[in-house]
Amino acid sequence: MPKTVKKTVKKIEKTTQSTEIKIENSSQSEETPKKGRKYLYETKIKPYLSDIKRYVECGVTEAQLCAYYKVSKTQWTQYKHNETELSELLLQAKQVLKFNLVNKAYEAAIGGTYEEVTVVEYYTLENGEKVITSGKTTTTTKYNKPDVGMLQFLLINRFPEDFMRDPQTVALRKKALELAEKGKAPDKNWEGI
Repeated sequence: MPKTVKKTVKKIEKTTQSTEIKIENSSQSEETPKKGRKYLYETKIKPYLSDIKRYVECGVTEAQLCAYYKVSKTQWTQYKHNETELSELLLQAKQVLKFNLVNKAYEAAIGGTYEEVTVVEYYTLENGEKVITSGKTTTTTKYNKPDVGMLQFLLINRFPEDFMRDPQTVALRKKALELAEKGKAPDKNWEGI
């Protein structure tokens, strides 16, 4: 919402006998030019919203988008704050990215099969042009081994109550947190926990 400023202006009118002073109220309108840079969302960002969504879904960061579209980081933050369509689009694209990354992490952790297609073409050169004489397509099914590191990472982070590394340390930290919330600070011996 634009800011409206009321300003008191003194206007002097001369008459033949004396000088009268009239006080008028006028509001500053948006016709006065603003100082600073123009708001270029309509020309720099809005036409490319579908591209921005696709880039964010593929893992491009907002800093990289700022550099690509030649927008400063503060201006980008202002666009996100003022334009709900941009902020919603970024939020949805980040959710899709997160979903895809978690799915890929599960695929890597579990392993699986994939098909590899190899195409071999035989050709001869006639008058400087390639002429394909024959070819062969080979499809091979290959197996991906499970990634033990990713499996461990997912188990610890997705199911911490069942797969935590040191349950005693976690129990001690919870106890220290409960005491801190009650206002009873734990002893100095608890610092490393």
